[in-house]
Amino acid sequence: MDEFLTGVERFKTLFLRVGEIGALAVGFIVLIYLLLGENSGDIVIGVIANISVMVNVLTPNVLIGAALVVFLLGIVKHKH
Repeated sequence: MDEFLTGVERFKTLFLRVGEIGALAVGFIVLIYLLLGENSGDIVIGVIANISVMVNVLTPNVLIGAALVVFLLGIVKHKH
């Protein structure tokens, strides 16, 4: 059982690191777009277009729902 839990913990750590690297990459791409503007290239402009579409989809109701889920997860995690 210890081997299984160790494997799950390693997978969790790996998954979190990949997520951090992805967030850093998106932040870097946004920075390139802010510095170079329209001359930054097709990939950077495509990423910025996808981010703007995602931001337009996030209505206030979605944000409130996500905040409630995070809040409830925090309460449940705090009790354990």
